[in-house]
Formats: sequence, C-alpha cells, structure tokens
Amino acid sequence: MDLTCRKCGSSFRAAISTPLLMPVRVACPKCAYQMVLKPRTASGMHPVPEDEPQPQQQPAPVRIPRRRLAAIADEPRAFRSFLGDQLRRLGFEVEFFETGDPTLEFVRRTRAELVIVNVYLKGKLGVEVTEEIKADPALDATRVILIGALFRANRFRANPTNLYGADEYIEEQIPEKEFRQIIRKLFPEVGDTAEIPIEPREYDEARRLARLILSDIIIYHAAKVEQGIRDDNFFEVLRAEIDEGRQYYESRVPHRVRRDSEIFTETLQQFVQMKREELARLRTGTQ
Repeated sequence: MDLTCRKCGSSFRAAISTPLLMPVRVACPKCAYQMVLKPRTASGMHPVPEDEPQPQQQPAPVRIPRRRLAAIADEPRAFRSFLGDQLRRLGFEVEFFETGDPTLEFVRRTRAELVIVNVYLKGKLGVEVTEEIKADPALDATRVILIGALFRANRFRANPTNLYGADEYIEEQIPEKEFRQIIRKLFPEVGDTAEIPIEPREYDEARRLARLILSDIIIYHAAKVEQGIRDDNFFEVLRAEIDEGRQYYESRVPHRVRRDSEIFTETLQQFVQMKREELARLRTGTQ
C-alpha cells in the first residue's frame, strides 16, 4: 500500500493487506512519525491514515506563595506600625490587636506563625498570652516575640528567652536591621538572605544582653534618661550607670566578640539617636 507521511511528506510503501479489518499502526521510514490506518475509507477504496495521538505535555504547576500570618498585640503607636511595616516587607500578612484574648483567639483559629506581644497588655498580660501559646501543642510552630522590659526585680541577671517560653525579646529602640535579623533567625526562608545575614549566636546573644542592660537603665533612671536626651548629654549624665552596665556586659560577653565589635556602645547610641529624633519631631509638630 502506498502512503504519504503527514509530517515530512515522504511517500513510502507499507506491506499491509486490504481491506483492513482492524486498525494498523505504521511508521514513516524516514522520520519515524507514526500513523494509524483504520478500517474505513474516504472513497470506499483506500484506508484513511490518522495521526497517532501524541502525549500531551502537562503544564507546569503554578507555585502559590506561602501565606504567612503574624499578629501584633500592642497599643496603637508608631512602634507597632514600624513592626507591621517590616513584617509586610518580609511577606507576612499582619493583624493588629490591643488586648490578649482576641490575639489568642486569632492565633488559635489561624495557626499564625508569628506573634509579637507587649509584656504589659491591658487585661491579659503579654506574658500570659505567651505562656498559653507555648502550652498549646497545636501551636507548636508559632513563634513568640515579647516587647518590653521584663526584669525590674532582677536586673542584668535573667535571659529573656528563658522566661515564659518566648522565642525572642525586643525593646522599642531596636533598629530595622537588627529586627530583620531576628525574623530571619526565626524564619530562615523569609526575606532576602543576601541582605539579612544571620550573625553567629554569640553576637546575637551579646546584642540581646546589651538591649536588656539598656532597658534596665531606662527603667531605673527614667528621670536622668529624659534629662540626658533633652539636654543632649545622655552619656555624661548617666556615666556611672553606663559604666556599671558595661562592666556586666564585658563579664558576660566573650573577648573575641568585644574585640571585633562595639555592640554595647552602638546599642546606646541607637537609642539616643532615636529619642533625639522623636524629640525633634515633637518640637516641630511633625509626625
């Protein structure tokens, strides 16, 4: 039987007996394209070749970005907005709350991956929210960050992440870069990894200790802190308190970290700069 390839147009002869009683597959000897001859005719004389169905290529699956949820429980203020903006830039959907019970209800309902909660919430305290989250096996994947000063009675001695089970602890003066490093540490797959490198653990612990010491200075010497910011002589007015804090910092931080960084001094300077900018905005009446 003489046939013509539908693909390359070559003519060839196939050893096929007619009339056909069942479909027969033939392959073009030139390009190997396969056709099927079925027992029907277009003119009543010759079988009509049909193209062999080719396997369809499945479209690549559409990758849907993972939906990440975060809850921030704090009073409405600039710092809460700062945290929300940073989390949104890192791909989180953020919900804000002012009290503990609605925060817990939201986290239990949605299995939010991150909760940032002020220690001194109205009603249910932030530390109570933290304890309930950490006691719930269904929320094992939820990470909790506490905001605020925890250690009024035991200054410079407690590790904040050992208290109430919180995963991290931050103060209001935390700079953007350091906050993003903390989120990157808790969620390594979040954000631009080239932009937000993870510091060695000993540096991270040194920064946490420096924030804690600064927090205690602010709590116990609020009037002197306010005076030092207002009169632009913070380091002179609080020289004795800063020296005491530095001595404790140096007793707890490895020498190589102190040799290669100025974490304690930078933490104080960042706080003073932030407070000076806030004071300047108040004086000019801007937000």
